[in-house]
Amino acid sequence: MTKSYLKSSILSVCLLVLTAGFHQVSQATEQRITATGNGSVSAVPDLMRITFWIEERGNKLSSQKTVVDNTTERLLNDLLKEDVAEKDIQSYQLQIYPQYEQDSDGKTKQSGFIVRREIKVTLRNPENYDNVIDLALSRGVTRVGQIQFEIGDQQALYQQALINAYKQARQKAEQLASTAGLDLTGTLSITERSISRPFMMQMAEASVRSDKVSLPGQQTIEASVEAVFSVENIQNKGN
Repeated sequence: MTKSYLKSSILSVCLLVLTAGFHQVSQATEQRITATGNGSVSAVPDLMRITFWIEERGNKLSSQKTVVDNTTERLLNDLLKEDVAEKDIQSYQLQIYPQYEQDSDGKTKQSGFIVRREIKVTLRNPENYDNVIDLALSRGVTRVGQIQFEIGDQQALYQQALINAYKQARQKAEQLASTAGLDLTGTLSITERSISRPFMMQMAEASVRSDKVSLPGQQTIEASVEAVFSVENIQNKGN
């Protein structure tokens, strides 16, 4: 290796080190503003999930099973007539439990059986809720579980809430920058501070009748972000 080549290599390395050092100093002296923002989007839940139970008590297991099966079949057929899609109906296997009672001597003995079937229904038209509840109760459903309201396209709404949160953060940063005689020149980073969680709202269990006033109302999906913006002095802009 010649001396001239060695000197040239050392000079190149020094220039690279100086350039990197200058870049680091430039980054260190870059002016920034950090701001947080909150955004929200409102929507009316468009899905309802309902759980029905059909139950028969007695001491003749075969006839109890027949009653539950027949009640289930009638209910499923009627739900399909109410424009509930087959894919939105889940009918589970029969559950059979022994039933006990105490005799006059205080001893516990089996008195019969409880035969039960669980059916879960998703309604994509919440306005049909009252009709479906009344139909189910009239067909022999013995219990209606908690009703869950959900927003079907929640992820898209959450994304819009994030956009609204960023816009608010930028507006706050612009106001701060203007007050300090600075001008925003770009967005350096955006950090999501919220978590997208499935929205669900529950109603109490329905008892004997539907009251015809079951409305979920408008619900709000919220999001928050933290954004870092680069700024420069207004008088230096364009130099």
